[in-house]
Amino acid sequence: MLKQVRLLWRCVRLLSVVLWGFGAVLILFPRIGHKHRIEIKRLWSRWMLSACGLRLVVQAANDGSCAPEKGELVAMNHVSFIDILALDSLRPVHFVAKSEIRTWPVIGTLCERTGTIFIERRRRHAVHNILEKMSDELRDGEVVAFFPEGTTSEGHALLPFHANLFEAAVRAPAPIRPVLLRYRQRGKPCRIPAFIGEMSLVDCAFAVLRSSAIEVHMQVLDPISSEGLSRHELATRVRAAMLACLEGS
Repeated sequence: MLKQVRLLWRCVRLLSVVLWGFGAVLILFPRIGHKHRIEIKRLWSRWMLSACGLRLVVQAANDGSCAPEKGELVAMNHVSFIDILALDSLRPVHFVAKSEIRTWPVIGTLCERTGTIFIERRRRHAVHNILEKMSDELRDGEVVAFFPEGTTSEGHALLPFHANLFEAAVRAPAPIRPVLLRYRQRGKPCRIPAFIGEMSLVDCAFAVLRSSAIEVHMQVLDPISSEGLSRHELATRVRAAMLACLEGS
């Protein structure tokens, strides 16, 4: 009974926050400046986490950074749809996402209007076009983020990295900011938010909404300079830094 009440309450809250965000991007965004759009996106992401019953725990990098800095390319492991909300609640960024998301009702519009960079993986020149867009944003001082694993995992280990999109940092040039995400429930590793296998987005969302005491642990690592490195060398260094952090926790 408690789980059903929790689920109903969170569904109502989540729906209201999603609709608020939809209204904001359609009505407010065309009328306000970039700085205010970033603040609205940050606030909306925090409300989304709260509506899902999630608590964000952030561990700062050795350099004291608790969030990505301007002009950095963020490389983050991918576990759940929550990953993007967690990072945006700290510092809204331009995420690189598959083009299929653009067709999702409401969510597609939200992503498109808030600066998501869509990649059409079936198109031959898609990666070249995306790299140009990413490097332009980085040169303008924007923060761009992507998932080098290319797919989701349970979050307890790292999948092999795809090096292609690291090229944006080489071209800009821009530093890479590794960010490591893990999910915990009552102090133990938690796979409930993992969006894997044949699970649908709705199934994943309901699993999270039914649960309690889930924490999103985000560890911000020190930036890695791209100067003098190839995309493959960058990918290797970033993955090694994230693995060291994962294995040391």
